[in-house]
Amino acid sequence: MRLREITTSARTSVDHAVDRVANQDQVQAVRRFAKLERVLAGLCLFIPVLLIAFDSGSIRDSISAYFDMDQNQIFYYPLTVAAMLFVVNGVIKHKHSYNAVLGLMLSGVILFNHNDAGVLHTVFTVAFFGGNAVVILLFSEGTLRRYKEIFVLGIVAAMTAYFVFDWFTLFWAEWLSFIIIAAHYILDSWDRDCYNAVPRHSPAT
Repeated sequence: MRLREITTSARTSVDHAVDRVANQDQVQAVRRFAKLERVLAGLCLFIPVLLIAFDSGSIRDSISAYFDMDQNQIFYYPLTVAAMLFVVNGVIKHKHSYNAVLGLMLSGVILFNHNDAGVLHTVFTVAFFGGNAVVILLFSEGTLRRYKEIFVLGIVAAMTAYFVFDWFTLFWAEWLSFIIIAAHYILDSWDRDCYNAVPRHSPAT
């Protein structure tokens, strides 16, 4: 009987140790996701700034119009990294495969410039920004749920202000949409940090 109690106690201790290791791995994964989303948010925020800065301060009609700037690597590299991060986020993040689709849509925006492939470029652009609005509206979790309507209305308002009322150029509508997308990812990563800060305990046996 005593031997059975010792064996049971040892097994319980091993199970608790395994659970702690699993929880630590889960916390590390959450931290990596949060960092990934912050990098993606930073790119969304500052790509337009880089384009203006390296194009002698000129503000073109749209972000896509910078594809032929003298130092066009400033256009292609950050947007390509952003597209890659969308895809990676969608592949490794549980139940978020729609981000991979958004990454592919952004890749289409980059690959097909608006001069040589105007129709394809427009299709991918609408799919990318519209897709982000749909994702925010349908798949927001935690803190994001409180702001999802505001975010979606912001993207819709920005595009309406350009396409319907012609209040400003597409550049500003796209940048505002990027800012909203960045805010979405910043809040998402903040939620993950909050999750990470909550102690995890193994279930009692």
